[in-house]
Amino acid sequence: MRVGRLAPILLTAALAGCGSFGAVGLGPVDQQRVVDNDTLPPVAAVPIEKSALPPPAADPNAPGLPATPPASATLPPADAATLPPATPAAPAQVTAPNTSTARAELGRTDLLGGWSLKSGGESCQLFMTLTSWTGGYRASTRGCTSPTLKGISAWSLSGSQVVLAGSGGSPVARLSPAGTNRFEGSADSGQPVSFSR
Repeated sequence: MRVGRLAPILLTAALAGCGSFGAVGLGPVDQQRVVDNDTLPPVAAVPIEKSALPPPAADPNAPGLPATPPASATLPPADAATLPPATPAAPAQVTAPNTSTARAELGRTDLLGGWSLKSGGESCQLFMTLTSWTGGYRASTRGCTSPTLKGISAWSLSGSQVVLAGSGGSPVARLSPAGTNRFEGSADSGQPVSFSR
C-alpha cells in the first residue's frame, strides 16, 4: 500500500525531470508543422559569357604610380648595415596667433570661472558663471572694498568686449582683450579696471 501512494509522486518527479509534457511528446506542443515546399523554384538556364574586364579608369587625384613595377624595381632584402642613417624631421614652426582673430573667437565659456580683478590700488576676485541674470549672466566678487567692484552682479559679452554690470543690470565697466587671459578697460567713473588669470 505504501508503494501505491509513492507511485504518483515518483511519476510526477520523473516527468518534472524531463522538463515538461511537451518535451517527452505527451502534450499538444508536439504538433507537426506543415511545410508547403522548402525548395526554391528552378532558375531558367542562361548561358554565362566569359570576358576580360577592362582596365580601371585612371583617377585624376591619384598620384602617378605605374600599374606594374619595372623589372629593375625589385630590391634585394635590406639589412641594417646597408640602410642609410635616418635624418631627423625638421621641427614644425610655431606662429603666434593673430590677436585680431583671437579677439573675434572669444566665447562665453572662455570667461567662466575665477579671475583676479584690479582697479586702482584694489585687488579682489571676480567669478563668472552661465546662470542667466539681470544684465546677462551671474557674476560675483569676493574681497572687493569699493562700491563699484563690490556691486558687480552680472556680465555679458558684446562682440569681444566684456561688460560688467551692477545689481540693476546697468553697465559698471567695459573691458577688451589685452592678451591671453587678460582684459583691460575702465569703469563708468573713468577708473581703469582689469581682470586676468
